[in-house]
Amino acid sequence: MYINTFYSFKGGVGRTMALANVAVHLARRGRRVLLVDFDLEAPGLDTFPALRPEKALRGLVDYVAEYLETDQAPDVREFVGESLADDNLLVMPSGAMVRGYATSFGRIDWGALYAEREGYLFFEDLKAQWREAFSPDYVLVDSRTGFTDTGGICTRQLPDAVTVLFFPNEQNLRGLAKVVADVRSEVEPPREKSIELHFVMSNVPDLDDEDDILIRMKERFQHELAFDDEPLIVHRYDSLSLLNQSVFALDRPRSRLAREYARLADMIVRRNLADPDGAKQFVRERWRLGRFRDERVETGSSLAKEIGRIAALHGKDGEVLFRLGELAERRELQIAESLLDKAIDAGYRKPESYLERARARAKAGDEAGASDDALAVLDFDDVPGHVVTQAIRLFGRRAPADIHEAPAIISLSPDDQIDLAESLARLGEGAISDAVLRCLIEDDDCTPDERANAASQLALNCIGFRRFAEAIELLGREERMIDKMGIQDAFNYGMAVWGNSCKVEKVPFERVLELHAMGRAPEPDANYEQCLAVANWATGHPEVAFEHARRAREEAESEALIFSCWQYRVVRRSEFIADMKAVQALIGGDERQMPKFLAASQTELPLTSAEEKGVDEDVEV
Repeated sequence: MYINTFYSFKGGVGRTMALANVAVHLARRGRRVLLVDFDLEAPGLDTFPALRPEKALRGLVDYVAEYLETDQAPDVREFVGESLADDNLLVMPSGAMVRGYATSFGRIDWGALYAEREGYLFFEDLKAQWREAFSPDYVLVDSRTGFTDTGGICTRQLPDAVTVLFFPNEQNLRGLAKVVADVRSEVEPPREKSIELHFVMSNVPDLDDEDDILIRMKERFQHELAFDDEPLIVHRYDSLSLLNQSVFALDRPRSRLAREYARLADMIVRRNLADPDGAKQFVRERWRLGRFRDERVETGSSLAKEIGRIAALHGKDGEVLFRLGELAERRELQIAESLLDKAIDAGYRKPESYLERARARAKAGDEAGASDDALAVLDFDDVPGHVVTQAIRLFGRRAPADIHEAPAIISLSPDDQIDLAESLARLGEGAISDAVLRCLIEDDDCTPDERANAASQLALNCIGFRRFAEAIELLGREERMIDKMGIQDAFNYGMAVWGNSCKVEKVPFERVLELHAMGRAPEPDANYEQCLAVANWATGHPEVAFEHARRAREEAESEALIFSCWQYRVVRRSEFIADMKAVQALIGGDERQMPKFLAASQTELPLTSAEEKGVDEDVEV
């Protein structure tokens, strides 16, 4: 139960209207909301037809009066009813609107209630009854304006948060300074209660602020009331619907006013960690702070405590537990695996939950557990290719021989399987990449183009691992002649022949240059310019080759990881530059320079090293 009081120092800012619309927004999100009319001198909740209880009720004044007569707290269920608008909306009115209401209210001595009749415990009991009788997610309290006897109850004792609505003028600023200071003082002993404050500029004219009047007043409020975040703005809204006490969230949900009230509801939810949406927002904010190395990021121990506290509030919500576990895993907190266990036990059995737990187990040295979870990811049949790649990399040496037949892989489209195989090859998972591609080549359900693309990618793998004869056979399948090859296959065919015979054959490289001249080429990048440099050298055009080599080095400055045809694997920028120096030396006549893939088998590019340099593992190269 999260209690939020709506308070304004002056009237005319639409406080009750804001409360009514926020209540409806929350109810429509499936939250159970109790509305309490504590504006006892000028009650107004029951004037909204949509919020009116189904039957006439006694209310808060009657509740207090009965306590003062009997010295026993009444049963709150006799003073609360369901609204006409929504079963999730409950209303505790200010009192029965009968002739004696003002007299009953006037008889209550609030000072004596606290000093002589244990008023503090009385209202604590009322809160407990709200919780036990109705289990509301939110209690929204409509408070009286100004300095009043009941103001401290609404703004200090009852709430977890106070939404302060104000018109940005001097009168409101002067009054709010004391009220806000009093609310903040609750954090001090003996109460030590931290109350969240939300600031809302309301009934703001939507006019051209050419003299920056509104900006200056907003900055004064921020400075003198000591809050940093931008206040939410609810603009003045001219509509005759307001005369009918219309709740815009119900009657005109697409209006600007309804959208602004929805943002106010979001602001309240964001700070309620007991709300699943608030807990998820906590994760998003901590994720963002950690990503940008914000100085406000908690230490590991304080973040772990906060995550643990939120997890205790959501012990049965698998998604919230997963989000908390994901955050803990990325921050390398020891509680990560436990949270992910609880998320899965709570029913959040999805590829991402098993993948995160696999990561946590791998970091803890539990290779068997990590492999089990990675296999669980691949047992799903609707998994994005990049998630499949990450799962496969967590197997280490434990990958099953038939992993290429896993549901997650075979359910991908042929193009996505080729992309997956390409990613795996880049990351050193050559055997699995080969197996995926061979299945596609042999699959009669694939189109000829799909099989040809799979063969091209497999040939690329073969060259990288010195299986030159196999690459030549793949690129020459179905009697494809060089003059029928595309630019990529022609280049790779030429390199495979070079590796197989230790001699450079000009014809395939001439085909590359022919297609380049015809404009049948991909967007130029470092790798493409590097290939053109090699092709021009092979066909006897050293000056043009030097120019493409220069462009390759220029393009490399904007790329973190680059495929190098000098090694037939993905390398980092610095290594690619070193390869280009060797290419330039070869173009210049140094016959000792030979592509590295001709001389030695390839080694895996460790992803962890790339991550240490801030490289995203899903980066396209």
